[in-house]
Amino acid sequence: MAEELEQVSEDLVGQAKADRATKRNVFGRTALFFKQVAAELKKVTKPTRSELINYTGVVLAFVVVVMAIIALLDWIFYQGVVFVFAPTA
Repeated sequence: MAEELEQVSEDLVGQAKADRATKRNVFGRTALFFKQVAAELKKVTKPTRSELINYTGVVLAFVVVVMAIIALLDWIFYQGVVFVFAPTA
């Protein structure tokens, strides 16, 4: 119930902001955009050091796995091209 009310109130606020934005000139809309960006950036939380190290490890592991897959596919395609186009002795 509370979630529905919260969603409805957010929709009403968003609709009111949209109505006001349509009545503003280009400078007013630009200023509103930057105010909303600043408000959203205040909601962002920074990761802790351990979270950052964990996320970095996950990304590096993923990059290594994808790099290995691409290298394997490259080698397979190379062998196929050599097999098809190499002159026979």
